[in-house]
Amino acid sequence: MIIYNTTFHVSDEVERMFLDFIRIQYVPRATADGTMTNPILSRVMGSAHDGGTSYALQMQAPTVKALQQWCLSTGKDLSARVTTHFGSSVVGFNTMMDVLDLK
Repeated sequence: MIIYNTTFHVSDEVERMFLDFIRIQYVPRATADGTMTNPILSRVMGSAHDGGTSYALQMQAPTVKALQQWCLSTGKDLSARVTTHFGSSVVGFNTMMDVLDLK
């Protein structure tokens, strides 16, 4: 299983609109085809010291290949939608993580 994390830094002026957008539009589109599952949205604690707030959105993909295909289609579209809606008021970066067994 692969965890795909996107951390967004959101300006105070658009924070409420951003959270609504993530909940109402972004996550439903991101998970619509079933590739991405188990979305979790978290506020990054202590991130407000430099103005704005950071949020981390994590979802799970079954394989790296499936995630890469998702990124080229749905992920690319969602990234463009964030830019269209929020411009430079929201910036983000992605991290791909491989889940390891603790045993």
